[in-house]
Amino acid sequence: MPQTEFKIRPPFDFDLSTKFCERTKFDILDRTDNYYLKRFTKIDDTPVFLEIGCRGSINKPIGLVKWSYPDGGQVDNDRVAHIAGKILSADVDLKAFYKILDCSEKLKPLKKTLYGLKPILTATAFESAAWAIIGQQINLTFAGKVKLRLEQRYGTSLKFGKSRFYLFPDPSKIAKARIDTLRKMQFSLRKAEYLTGLAKVCTEQNRFFDSLSEMPYNEAIEKLITVRGIGIWSANYLLMRGVGHLNCLPLGDTGLTRATKEVYNMKNKPDNVKIEKLAKKFEPYRSLYTLYLWFSL
Repeated sequence: MPQTEFKIRPPFDFDLSTKFCERTKFDILDRTDNYYLKRFTKIDDTPVFLEIGCRGSINKPIGLVKWSYPDGGQVDNDRVAHIAGKILSADVDLKAFYKILDCSEKLKPLKKTLYGLKPILTATAFESAAWAIIGQQINLTFAGKVKLRLEQRYGTSLKFGKSRFYLFPDPSKIAKARIDTLRKMQFSLRKAEYLTGLAKVCTEQNRFFDSLSEMPYNEAIEKLITVRGIGIWSANYLLMRGVGHLNCLPLGDTGLTRATKEVYNMKNKPDNVKIEKLAKKFEPYRSLYTLYLWFSL
């Protein structure tokens, strides 16, 4: 099994950061004795099973990745390391964000308790977008079950150890899915329409998601909300977890609202205007601000 190392900007706490996968119910986080995050994905159209880990200390982390090709093929080592690093947000430098955090009396304690926390990204932006649609207005446990049904019906799987990992289906497969089939999987009518509609957009525009990473935040949001079924919350979540934009603020998120109320010791639940005002001083790192508030709960 090939393997390689990659650079991670310190500080980085692998164990703390990967807990986000457990919280969201989105990813299967399978731990070995060496604490590897396992993902079955595609890299340049080649199915690859990744085992991503980290050695060293929080202030001197070194990324590790080993991989295999369930269906054959080969991908350049540097390309695999790049994808693994992207998933761990290896290039994100927390120091500038921490300088802002140090100036906030209410949030400064989070630096100590959550030191080295970085966002863990999905393997593909389309998978993140699909999750944003599936998870709208339902609890995470049920959303996870619906996502699994989608993977079982339209994706492929791999048995590794005692666990089975699913390769999230390509947009071209979901674009051809029948609405009545998705309804039997407990998709609402609108969500089934939204998901297949999004898949068709991605099929017709091959670089739809790739172009988002090259856009300023506001332009990326404007592009996303033109797609039926993607609103402000979904667009921000997608950019945050699927693309890695650092200035996202998912207004309307119940966890963000609750955390804001608790951290700032508010008597009443804050509205979106108040939340946006409080987050302004953390630009251009509102994604990290959001993540740290989520973890404060």
